[in-house]
Amino acid sequence: MAALDPAEEPVKTFVEGKGGMVETEDGHIVVVWCESANLQDSDLEQFAALPELKALYLNYNSELTNKVFSMFDNKPNLKTLELAETKITQGAADKFRDVHPEMSVSGPGV
Repeated sequence: MAALDPAEEPVKTFVEGKGGMVETEDGHIVVVWCESANLQDSDLEQFAALPELKALYLNYNSELTNKVFSMFDNKPNLKTLELAETKITQGAADKFRDVHPEMSVSGPGV
């Protein structure tokens, strides 16, 4: 198993500090589970910097807003984005899906 890219180590530390988990592949974080972690939109900027991110589970972070979509606009590897129980609106999720039909965006009301 390849060692984690040192540039991604702070993200792993942050996620685990919030009670979440990461999955790695070839030395990169590819999946992040950070649910019920009291995340703010600004916390997600570090996830946007993960070059190989494939799935992001952010359910039950009630302060997340539509701003999260702009952070993940240019993530070709991201295929799963879960946002249940957030402030994300249906309209913003639909617009994001129209631009990114290859990505699964899910959550109640989303």
